[in-house]
Amino acid sequence: MPSPRDVKKYLQSGIILLLMMWLVGALIYLSSTEDKLHAAAKLKLEDTKNDGVFARVQVQFKGQEASLSGPVATPEEKAQAEALIKTKIRLPGWFTANINPVTAVHNQITIDPEHAPYRPRPWLIVSLFGGNQRVDGVLKSPEQRQELLVAIAAKLPAPTTPLNNQISIAEKALPCADWDATHTGIPDLSATPQGQSTIAVSPCDGQWSTFPATVSDLEIAAALKSSKVPIMEITHALAKLRSWKNPTPEELKQQADRKAADAAAADAAAAKAAAAKAETETDAAKAKAKADAAAEAAGSAPAAPPTSGSGPVVPDKTP
Repeated sequence: MPSPRDVKKYLQSGIILLLMMWLVGALIYLSSTEDKLHAAAKLKLEDTKNDGVFARVQVQFKGQEASLSGPVATPEEKAQAEALIKTKIRLPGWFTANINPVTAVHNQITIDPEHAPYRPRPWLIVSLFGGNQRVDGVLKSPEQRQELLVAIAAKLPAPTTPLNNQISIAEKALPCADWDATHTGIPDLSATPQGQSTIAVSPCDGQWSTFPATVSDLEIAAALKSSKVPIMEITHALAKLRSWKNPTPEELKQQADRKAADAAAADAAAAKAAAAKAETETDAAKAKAKADAAAEAAGSAPAAPPTSGSGPVVPDKTP
């Protein structure tokens, strides 16, 4: 029979062995759990419903605690990423399918639109030229576009042609920095003469800038710097305006001189036609008077006497 000392020794060895087995099992389970959590979190961030906004977000697990890093474009996206990992992660299995395995999230995501996945940014260009009106740009929703078109129409002169709407809708676009101020702060262009061209632009941050037609595309790009509008988009938006320009003072004088010359020529032609008509009427009156006088003279003249050698006229009495 083993002595109490031997029993104690065996018990201690058994406990140590159990602890070692538990530790090895825990390490194996922990490593497996971290891998599963990482895979599940990655799938959640890459879900197509997120439109790729988390494409550069990294997730790591230490135990059941997640750490997030990388750039996103807005604070709302940073909060959304954290909420996804904190509440939407599930591990496969009948027991774990309804249990949230994430115990904490350390959110170190940065707000950095410059390095976040590309997304269009909203912008607007309104152009008036020769009675024509056009608006180009990018907005996030059809509702915003309709609201803006109504607001713009109230700030423009009566158009020669209907407002040419060239605003495109990009659902993945970043939200306007200040939509309310943008659509209520449209500059009043209603007094713009029909023969004058002007341009108004906004990066949808509540600020508008107006320019004459002589402004360069680079100057427009500078005014829309925060929206990072490609220069080719600006060139396209202003192509119609560029093909129509405001006349210079010299051209205006030439136009006025041509109009005056045309008016004088028209007046001269009218006067000449009137004179010709009057002359024709005078000639006709003279001719008529001459004819009337001749007719009157012929009617009042005495009968011509009979020629010599002829006898009296004897009536014809032949039965």
